[in-house]
Order: sequence, then C-alpha cells, then structure tokens
Amino acid sequence: MGQVISRGPAQPHCLICGGQRHVPIFNEFGIDILRCRECRHVFSAFPADPHYEGFWGEEVPDSEHFYWQTARSPMYEDFFRRFLTERSGRLLDMGSGLGFFLKAAAAHRSWEVYGCEISPAAVKYATERLGLTNISRTRLQDADLPPNFFDIITMWDVLDHIAQPDSVLTHCHTLLKRGGVCFIRVPNISVQLWRARLKKLFYGIRDGENYLQAKNHPHHYATSTIRRLFERNGFSRVQFVHLKPVQGPTGRPTALSVAFKAVCFEVVRSLAFLSAGRLNFDNLFVVAHKES
Repeated sequence: MGQVISRGPAQPHCLICGGQRHVPIFNEFGIDILRCRECRHVFSAFPADPHYEGFWGEEVPDSEHFYWQTARSPMYEDFFRRFLTERSGRLLDMGSGLGFFLKAAAAHRSWEVYGCEISPAAVKYATERLGLTNISRTRLQDADLPPNFFDIITMWDVLDHIAQPDSVLTHCHTLLKRGGVCFIRVPNISVQLWRARLKKLFYGIRDGENYLQAKNHPHHYATSTIRRLFERNGFSRVQFVHLKPVQGPTGRPTALSVAFKAVCFEVVRSLAFLSAGRLNFDNLFVVAHKES
C-alpha cells in the first residue's frame, strides 16, 4: 500500500476525523488517492473546485441523454416505489442536473417537486427541454427555500463531488420537516477501489477510462465514514438500502447484460441482509432521518 506519509500543517486534513496522517492507496494520472490512518476515510489529493458549476460545460450533448434518462430509469422507479407511492409531500432534488429524475418524480401528482442546480447548461436543459419550473440555479445554501418545508431531499451522485459537504448537509437538515429524510447515492469505495486496481493492473492508466476520478471526486465514502458525516450534521437512524442497478450506461443493454446485472443485484442484496449490513458491495444508497 506504500509508505505512510505524515502531512504537515499546509496539507489537507481528513474530512471525517481531522487527521493529518495519510497513506497513498492509488494513483491515477499522477494524482494520489489517500486513506486516513485514523478513520480510514478515502479522499483525493487534488485540490477540488468548491463550486463545480462547469460539470455540464456550456451545452449538454445529446450523448448524455440515454444514460441520465433511460439507463437510470429502473433505479428511479425503485426509489419511487419505496418512498413516493401512496404518500404525499414535497421533494427537493439537490444537484438536479438535467432534470430527468425530477421529471419522472413529477408524475407522482401527490408530490410537489423542486430542484437546485448550479450548472447553467443543466438548468437550461431542464427548463427549456423538459419544461420544469421549480428549479433554483444556485447553491443550496443560497436558494430561497423555507426551513422545515420538505419531506424528502435527494442527492444522486452529488455528495462525492462536494469538497466541504458539512454546510450542505446541515442546511438539508434545516430544510427538512421533522420525520423527513435525506436520501443520497454515492459510489462505494469498498468496491470502486478494487475495480480501479484491477483495471489498472490489466490495462494500465489510459486516457478516457474512469478509475476513481481523482480530479472531480474529492471524497470516496464507505458505510462507516458516511454514517459519521451524517450523524455529526444532526441526522439520526442512518440506514442503507439497495435499489436496482443502472442499465447499460454506455449504450442500450442486451438481454444478457440485464439478466447478469439482476443476478448480481440479488447476490449483493442477499449478502448485505445475511451480514446485517457489514458486507455491502453495492453503491451506497443512504437514508438519513431527521428526528420526528
């Protein structure tokens, strides 16, 4: 795993415990991925953009539509079945991107849906192409939203892009009603690290390949570290659930790939159940509650 390095005062502190002793566990394109010696939180040595509003560039390419709309649809439908069906309330999607999740959620007429997104290109797409109206083009902390207003706040693949997430989670806690939940999806470093290592072992580091995306993923969470992050920002009963996998992210899936993913999903879910959550090889789907 390499030599343990002790970071001086000018070096980054661990987000979770504030520690300064880290060990490099992966390197991609010259950027170290570090693990804290104290709490084992994993993070990038790259100085991340704290706002990240340029993710979508100036114009959203057509090639993005299939992944964000069609490939993720089974995962979204599973979420709706668990959290929206036969219920009512207000939902806020923080980092709402192109708006496909919000558009699908709006079909549940008993729910009022809102979005918050910092990318001008993404907001333009969501409003002009999808016809969504309740989207604020601003940081969540600057949005004109009342406290104790939402029943659910979602963040789909957003939190791992935020260098300093505490203020965001604290504000989510403020915006939620008592008994409300914050739901997030982030990659699981326990799986992603081994996947990146195997890819590097067999193919090396190649342009165009995704490893741990060190430049735009400042943090890589595991079940223990993300639980600590939520609890220190006021949330209780931090739970992990499993939703259906994304289908064919790079193209229309075949029947064989759909069947293979379905089998893998059942195996992963069964392992988590049988181990009381200790063996979680899925993406992290976190449900954090605000006390009622």
